[in-house]
Amino acid sequence: MELAINADSSWNRWHSSYEALGERCRGLGVGALELVYYPDNAGFATAPEVLADYGVRIICVNSTAKWRVMITNDLAEAQDQIMTVINLAANLGAEFVITYPGHNSDWDFEKTVDEYRTRMEPCHDLAAEKGITMLLENHFDLRNEDPEQRDVVRRPELTARFLDALDVPCVKVNFDAGNVYAAGIEPWPYGYRVLRDYVVYAHLKGMARYSEDLYGSSDDFESLSDAHAGVFVPVAVGDCGINYWGLLKEMTQDGNVKFATFEDHARAEHADTIYERGIALARAAIEAGRVDSSRSFLVEA
Repeated sequence: MELAINADSSWNRWHSSYEALGERCRGLGVGALELVYYPDNAGFATAPEVLADYGVRIICVNSTAKWRVMITNDLAEAQDQIMTVINLAANLGAEFVITYPGHNSDWDFEKTVDEYRTRMEPCHDLAAEKGITMLLENHFDLRNEDPEQRDVVRRPELTARFLDALDVPCVKVNFDAGNVYAAGIEPWPYGYRVLRDYVVYAHLKGMARYSEDLYGSSDDFESLSDAHAGVFVPVAVGDCGINYWGLLKEMTQDGNVKFATFEDHARAEHADTIYERGIALARAAIEAGRVDSSRSFLVEA
């Protein structure tokens, strides 16, 4: 499992330039990046070449939540944009594309499966042709669109049921422990173990339940809110309510996750500390997982 960084890791404020992003990656010793599809960003067209100068390769393209096929008013445009992202990923040699389906609260589970299969069929066909793995990211209810908490990417057991019913081999899970936590659900061991057979990629972000007494004014943080579970603030991986040590060790031992990608969502003034602390914890946990696996092998042998 290799560590990576998400190019949009400051909650749509991203980085001052792709050169600055390359500097950050190089300074942290990270050579893999998830490119977020913002074609209007200055320098986006040449971002892969710029990042390559810093020793950084693109391993995933994130299509963003703008193109959510379940709730779009223009399905053809959403499909076209997602297919553009798939082609971009293939051209860059990236293996993964992340999509966000969106939730229609008027549909039951069966209709949700049928609609998603139909709406994403041309995208999934293209992904299979190009050798791209499509990732569904588990999420919380940021926009208050899921009053009954039935979104198939909210609850891990429902996500597993959805993927089984969908039965599309190129569709897997991007396990975002921070999103599971913000949904009011235990990320590890529960969430990960329910989904482990589907998880091939992961987002890492530390999330802490917000309290003014603990963190001061919310104006000083980039908060993330779930309509049901409350308000959270980004902190370093390892400094939050998520057992990332246990999760990263187990993902390492399972061997199914190719990349664990930092998606910190922190403001610029906090980002350096959050990255440095989080990456140090992640590297130590991954190494501990490798050592434990080696010891287990020796004992079994």
